[in-house]
Amino acid sequence: MKIKVKNIDVNYIQYGEGNDVLLLHGWGQNIAMMKPLGDNLCDRFRVTIIDFPGFGESDEPHETWTIDKYELLLEKFIKELNIKKPIVIGHSFGGYETNFIITQS
Repeated sequence: MKIKVKNIDVNYIQYGEGNDVLLLHGWGQNIAMMKPLGDNLCDRFRVTIIDFPGFGESDEPHETWTIDKYELLLEKFIKELNIKKPIVIGHSFGGYETNFIITQS
């Protein structure tokens, strides 16, 4: 699935039912990296996995992005998809992004 956030088509998958879990891949990775974990959680949670801009099937940003731009995109992505108080699991770069989400809760 794709959603337009900050003029970028962002690819994501969402499946399962229950409380929200948001899975964030590492730098140079994509949804496929986190899908095995999501597959093990989807019987108890609603799992959302994103391709960060510039990775997987998401659009490449038109300029070089700082960490702040990725954080703003995540904030809007979470609001657009009505993700409520997610459990956030991130690897590498995705783990860095979890700090932003935790401080915004």
